[in-house]
Amino acid sequence: MSSAGFIALPATAQNVWDTVPSMDVVRNRLSLTDEQEAKLVPIFERRIAELQKVRDQFAGAATEQQKRTVLRNAKSDQDAFNSQVEAVLDASQKSEWRELRAETREKVKERYEQKQDSR
Repeated sequence: MSSAGFIALPATAQNVWDTVPSMDVVRNRLSLTDEQEAKLVPIFERRIAELQKVRDQFAGAATEQQKRTVLRNAKSDQDAFNSQVEAVLDASQKSEWRELRAETREKVKERYEQKQDSR
């Protein structure tokens, strides 16, 4: 499990800003119970593995169509991940989760834009 903060899709995937906050961040921000954390850890581990696979597929995509297909599948996986996480959370935690995801995506987007500006 990465404690660096989050894992992101390739910066070139401008339309999909999917990120996975670290379990430390999620645990602290959402005040998870031990039971919730035990359920979420394997979900997060699977998601990180999926994102690595997406990075590899995206890097290996030879055409724009292949890249769009990879990103479309990544979006579907992202939606499934969010549903799985939210199924473990209570109402107030879901609200905080959605805010955390939005903040993390924004940070990735800003980092990408800074990288583009520095070129």
